[in-house]
Amino acid sequence: MSCENESSGSGVDRRSVLKAIGVAGATGLAGCGDQSGSGGGSGGDLGERVSTLQMEYWSDYGGFTTTQEQMAPIISSSVEELGVGMEVVPVSITTQLSQMANDENRDNNISFTWWVPAADRLDPQELLNNMRLDWAGANGQSNYSNYADCEFTELLLEQTTAETPEERQEGMHEAIARLSEDCAIGNLAPVANIGAYRTDMVDMGGVGNGGIARSNAEWAFKSQTTDGDDMVVAINPIATETSNWLTHSASMPEAMWQHMIHSPIHKYNENFELTELLGSVDVVNSQEIVVELFDDATFTNGDPVTSEDVKFTFEQIQRGGEAGAYPGAAPVPYDAIETPDEQTVRFTFTEPYIPFARTTLMRWGILHKQSFEEAGAVENPGGAQFEMPIVSSGPLEVTELQRGTRVVTEPHDGHPTYEASQPIIFEAYRNEETMITALEAGECMITPEISPPNAERVNNEIDNAQAEFAATHTSYNLQYVCHTAPCKFPEFRKAVDASMNRQQMIGVALAGEVEPEMYPTYISKNHPMYPPEDMLSGWAESPQGSPDVARQMLEDAGWGWDGNDNLHYPPDADLDPLWPQGEVPSAEDFPCIEELGLDP
Repeated sequence: MSCENESSGSGVDRRSVLKAIGVAGATGLAGCGDQSGSGGGSGGDLGERVSTLQMEYWSDYGGFTTTQEQMAPIISSSVEELGVGMEVVPVSITTQLSQMANDENRDNNISFTWWVPAADRLDPQELLNNMRLDWAGANGQSNYSNYADCEFTELLLEQTTAETPEERQEGMHEAIARLSEDCAIGNLAPVANIGAYRTDMVDMGGVGNGGIARSNAEWAFKSQTTDGDDMVVAINPIATETSNWLTHSASMPEAMWQHMIHSPIHKYNENFELTELLGSVDVVNSQEIVVELFDDATFTNGDPVTSEDVKFTFEQIQRGGEAGAYPGAAPVPYDAIETPDEQTVRFTFTEPYIPFARTTLMRWGILHKQSFEEAGAVENPGGAQFEMPIVSSGPLEVTELQRGTRVVTEPHDGHPTYEASQPIIFEAYRNEETMITALEAGECMITPEISPPNAERVNNEIDNAQAEFAATHTSYNLQYVCHTAPCKFPEFRKAVDASMNRQQMIGVALAGEVEPEMYPTYISKNHPMYPPEDMLSGWAESPQGSPDVARQMLEDAGWGWDGNDNLHYPPDADLDPLWPQGEVPSAEDFPCIEELGLDP
């Protein structure tokens, strides 16, 4: 190994900065000194040296990226306590997710990720599916960690076929407990939805645990401008790029359309309480769910929301998903979607599927069947475009869409639950800095999803403005790449988890406004389906990190250090990947694939 930097090219500016912070300190640990010596064992007892780790993070997500960039050097420093260097690498979210879903980049060892706290993720099914064994490998599925564990997968599948919601929750808790026991994913801190508003221009409401974010629609309808003028909300330009909102691949732009402009049947409100919007939902049994629409639910053009519109919505979602046009569409085992009358919809499934009520049914706003048919969306889901005004099922009607610039809406008084008190203009700004400048100038009134440094700027430097932090139900995660060394070894994952200085990360990146996550669960402790803590396994002794505990874990498992404190594998460690690149887990190595009837 050379003493030179191992990365290729100069990279973007932030990469240079992060590498300078995160890798320089590792030079002495992972440098070119003498590898003989003792530490955890004598020279003859040491296995191969653990190479410098690579950790990727999402480089193109505004304030969330800023938070990651502030946490990353602390993560790197914590790992260096184990005698391993770390290179921090920025990549776009689409590049990283594509490479992980197809097992294309085996240079990466840890993916530093977070998940938008969307309303439907208040049921953890979608997130936990990302750890299914049959979704691992080069198959395009979203097991981004390439975690392959029969016990977890069996528990996860069992809870989806539970007979009652209570049985399902118990099974979900057992599946999450298995993740924590195996330290399959590292939790650091809850995602904080941070937003700001002008106190002299808006009477703010509906913030709660959901925060000022587009994933929490409540504040858009429970806030009022002080002078009755249009409410101007700052957004990222992505949300303005198409009238075919179902094709968005990012959750926040989609959330604005699905929950502010349209409405699902029901969802969780800002305090994570179940709220009926367009109708009631009855889980009749594990394979039948019935929706009864409210008789005063109407679209923005005055048409009633009917059972045929609801049926069409979920058939269209399925159509668009199968065509590859709607990235958020997940497969559902429908047996039939029936409409006994204009206000009743009966969903039946080929197998028990209670999760439907809290996932798919909460995610998608109800579509106006006639508008979609006229736009050609049935034949071409990805190519449909809609004329103004867009007919929607929510309390806002889109009257103007200027691509890349703004979405203009008018209040709709035919919504049975929400009442928008004034027009809302979603104004696009090219970056967060321009949003904050516009807030200071009074050009916009509300800025959702800002970074902690800009929240501090708002609170300390801008008159008549206030930033709000809300600890949500999703987390900042370390997604260990579990099918290649060193993260394929559970003891290494546990040691990394134990070494993390979560308190420092929160102080630096989140202004100390949230509490650390000490259990590897994928979701945060604020989640309504979080298990009792006595079911969970934790590996860190304190929020400040426990380097001595972490090193003892490794030493107990046969790992050791040379005279320069470089970490080495146990002498007999099998460093081969769990399956060849370009392939999927085999039934020979994972018998449950056949036992559970899985098809990777």
